[in-house]
Amino acid sequence: MRTVLRSTAVTFMAGGALFFTMSTPAAAAENNTGVVGGSPGSTATCISTIKGARACFQRYGDVIWTKDTSGDGYSVYTNWTNQLKQPSGTWKTYRTGKCSNPGSNGDWAACNKDFYEATSTNAYGGKGSRIQVSACVASIGDDECQTSTWISNDS
Repeated sequence: MRTVLRSTAVTFMAGGALFFTMSTPAAAAENNTGVVGGSPGSTATCISTIKGARACFQRYGDVIWTKDTSGDGYSVYTNWTNQLKQPSGTWKTYRTGKCSNPGSNGDWAACNKDFYEATSTNAYGGKGSRIQVSACVASIGDDECQTSTWISNDS
């Protein structure tokens, strides 16, 4: 995980005064290890277009699911992005994260999150919340991922 500071400046002024200007760090990704066991409910939206991994979002309970679908020895995870609608109607990324699956072939792992509902007023003052999940296989070199369309968090 890496933290990015937007700006840090040190300025020397005449007369020996020293001024520091700091800004807040960018929001850090939420990296979680999923709990192995169970499976997503029938209302979950899943993607399964990548060999070796499956990713789901279950609206009721705000659960991110990840499944290892191959005995290839590579670990799997689900990346997710949560966007909120601003009062202007534009979408803005609010939270991002990763749900890692510590299990093996055939195991589901779940990361329980708490997202704004699409119908409630959110942190940006608008109404609207959506999630996007990516099923990923951690391979040697570049990881392979497949991303879903946006899923409205409406229940």
